[in-house]
Amino acid sequence: MRTLGRRELNRALLARQLLLERGRMPLPRALEHVGGIQAQYAPSMYVGLWSRLDGLGREAVAAALVDRIAVQATLMRVTIHLVSREDFWPFALATREARRALWLRSRPEPISARAMAGAARTLRGAMRGGATLRRTEIEALVGKARAQGVGLW
Repeated sequence: MRTLGRRELNRALLARQLLLERGRMPLPRALEHVGGIQAQYAPSMYVGLWSRLDGLGREAVAAALVDRIAVQATLMRVTIHLVSREDFWPFALATREARRALWLRSRPEPISARAMAGAARTLRGAMRGGATLRRTEIEALVGKARAQGVGLW
């Protein structure tokens, strides 16, 4: 078995992230290949993907979002990332508990995990059957403080 040196490991990482040469693969596959891409500042998402994928245009990223083959969501490091549809739930579930704990710790007034789980049950019941609610309606239903984090539950 051969051990890779520091330079070889560095190059392997850069290749894995499609930073040595542009890849030729569908957008969802590229997102899975690199493990998602930071999208906190929207233009950086487009530039990051354009620099990694040969022939990628901005419209392809927008179409992937509209067609729901890519998902833009708050995931790793509590920042917005773009991931493939297939990677969304594994990332969301892997980071859920840490994100919930951080949200609960950062509240100016304490809210329990139990109260948030109850707010989520209430909200799910109100949205059963595909109903949609405006932010003001959610706040009226579960309270303004709980409405800010209910999506984590």
